[in-house]
Amino acid sequence: MSARPNPPVINTPEHHIGAMVLVIATRMPDDGELHAAVSLIDSAATASWALRPDDLAPLTQQQYRQLLDYAAAPQVLDLALYLGGDRKQIRTLMDHIGREITELLTHYPAPPAQY
Repeated sequence: MSARPNPPVINTPEHHIGAMVLVIATRMPDDGELHAAVSLIDSAATASWALRPDDLAPLTQQQYRQLLDYAAAPQVLDLALYLGGDRKQIRTLMDHIGREITELLTHYPAPPAQY
């Protein structure tokens, strides 16, 4: 008998916990689908950070990911699950991430450059 794989760690800001539970309960992914979605999110977030706008150049990859999680964790997870965690759909998720970050920047200023 094989052991079940551990569920992926999904760092979720406290204000998004209810929405994240709702996304998972609605989509009802199995372990493989959830792992694939989280992997797709990690890849898309890294690629989005590499292509981030100049306003966000001061952010490290970790800071960019924290900003993304704070702003749109449930929306990003929902789309990744909808896409089935398919890495061929990385551009779709990257575009969504870019729109979420752009929307955030319309309400809050970009961080100042560090010299």
